[in-house]
Amino acid sequence: MDWTSPIVAHDQVAARVVDGAAVIVTADAGDVMVLNQVGTRIWELIDGARSADHIAQVIAREYAVSDAHARDDVAEFLQKLIAAHAIVFRSAASDSSK
Repeated sequence: MDWTSPIVAHDQVAARVVDGAAVIVTADAGDVMVLNQVGTRIWELIDGARSADHIAQVIAREYAVSDAHARDDVAEFLQKLIAAHAIVFRSAASDSSK
């Protein structure tokens, strides 16, 4: 898990928050994911500027859980998004090539 690079939604993903739940559709596979409250908040924090570490810090603060608990939960959730090809990590090398 890359804890320091910013995370962005994959180009082939469409997402919208409906009634407080994020709905994510992956164009490649046509999969649909409906996220719970915490998953939706994590999705909202995936803005291309925040890293997994920063997201975990926000989750720990907003949900009053330990840093370790937040890191574990964020890591598990991000792994699911990676497996679904919903997110990518933006490296410094890819930023400098723009």
